[in-house]
Amino acid sequence: MPGSALGPKLSVDDLDMKDKNVIVRVDFNVPMKDGAILDDFRIKSALPTLEKINASGARLIIMSHMGRPKETGYEEKFSLKPIAAHLGKLMGKPVGFAADCCKAGEDVAKMNSGDILVLENLRFYPGEGSKDKALRLEMARILASYADLYVSDAFGTAHRDAASMTGVPEVMGQGASGYLMKKEIEYFSKALKDPSKPVAAIVGGAKVSDKIQLLDNMLQVVDEMVIGGAMAYTFLKASGKNTGKSMCETEATGKNGKIDILDLARKLLAKANDLGVKMHLPLDHRCATEFKDVEAFCTPDENIPDDMMALDIGPKTEELYRSVLANAKTAIWNGPMGVFEFENFKSGTWGVAKTLADNNSTCLSIVGGGDSASAAEKSGYASQLSHISTGGGASLELLEGKVLPGLAILTDKP
Repeated sequence: MPGSALGPKLSVDDLDMKDKNVIVRVDFNVPMKDGAILDDFRIKSALPTLEKINASGARLIIMSHMGRPKETGYEEKFSLKPIAAHLGKLMGKPVGFAADCCKAGEDVAKMNSGDILVLENLRFYPGEGSKDKALRLEMARILASYADLYVSDAFGTAHRDAASMTGVPEVMGQGASGYLMKKEIEYFSKALKDPSKPVAAIVGGAKVSDKIQLLDNMLQVVDEMVIGGAMAYTFLKASGKNTGKSMCETEATGKNGKIDILDLARKLLAKANDLGVKMHLPLDHRCATEFKDVEAFCTPDENIPDDMMALDIGPKTEELYRSVLANAKTAIWNGPMGVFEFENFKSGTWGVAKTLADNNSTCLSIVGGGDSASAAEKSGYASQLSHISTGGGASLELLEGKVLPGLAILTDKP
């Protein structure tokens, strides 16, 4: 039943759900404080799938994780009870709550067609994220016993081999994608499997070591790559440029000991050259003498003065990157260009977002989750970009060329 990770999958539209028990894995891991939801974006993102299932006359059972509870089990601050109440308000109907996800059989048995039940946090049980497959399957069998059909709409955890992500569809012999998952699969498939050329990648963030696999894999996919964020200073230092007091990763610790990051950066630059990929580094920088939101000093070239740290790409670099992206037909963005949280150092990141928005009619733009998604939202251009992924870790692993277990397990479309 499972198949390729990015091929077309059975979706919620393909299921006959009337009078069936449908269990849906969502990602309701939202920020909370003192029992109040700070941001319900993830809950609202799942509504189209949940409303479709509910309108079909199914009994809808919803499961999710929340936070990282201790292995001892229940912690009130990670309970999904307030989420169930909030979901009821959003859907305009009563939503039941089962206080124990693995002892919800009686609650499920009492459900009528059209009823909705939220199960308590899956991570209160060690079986959800256990490295032991037997433990995961033991929990999966309990969850699978509640339902006739399984739907996954949790792209944000698709990189996790969890009981609810891979175990339940394995036990049930079937798995369909919800609308959110379907959208993620379609966009990443367009960008990575059969992209319109030229393809450009925008890669930023702090450390080269965090993105070694992404950089290496994307060199096989893209025609041009623009580098920003603190990782750019590692590449510049490796090329013999002065990086001043800038954050600059030179070594990291791997499984087999120390990794020379400067040497790795040189190898990536050489590989890009061998593959005919144009890898663009900053031509100038916006700097400060300390890590503060102060007025920026713009360098005349790529060298950074000894007493300064670069906190954003400079205006010449913005212009270069704008011209590269304006020419692209597919653009994949992972990581900010600078410290966009500072007013004086957001220009490079905002510039990328604006360029992608300006070219949205001719360029498919995909924004990886995490910081890039946050930056795109804050820039005000998010609605003009093709797709902003809901999964930070999941999108990163896809861009690294990895197969996501929670995607691969879903049933391929016949």
